[in-house]
Amino acid sequence: MREPLSYAIAYRAAEAALEAARAEGARICVAVVGRSGVTKVLLSDDGVGPIGIETARRKACTAAVTGVSTSQFAASPAMAVAPVHLVDAHLLPVPGGVPITVDDGEVIGGVGVGGADGETDERLASRALEGLKDLIA
Repeated sequence: MREPLSYAIAYRAAEAALEAARAEGARICVAVVGRSGVTKVLLSDDGVGPIGIETARRKACTAAVTGVSTSQFAASPAMAVAPVHLVDAHLLPVPGGVPITVDDGEVIGGVGVGGADGETDERLASRALEGLKDLIA
């Protein structure tokens, strides 16, 4: 097992998502969590309300603990039969969360974006991962 997600990696991911959102004129909150779902960094832009903040945190947690994007999690057949988010309130099966993985596929954390629509949140969460390639291996 690798070292836990560092603050430097978490902050760089959050900052990348926030900058990408601002370039598009979106106001978001971005949360980055470690592999267990514990929040490392939370950045909230001006004008983001409590729902955007909470959904960002829960999306990041969902991506980290399930190891898949929140879109994939939401589309899983198990969700139709037994919606896990009703059992575990930390999970949120809506677009906007992506896992942070290293080269061998191990999940070391998750990024969640809230405050815009699901498609935008998901795109911005993915953008957060783009600048991490030199920090994780």
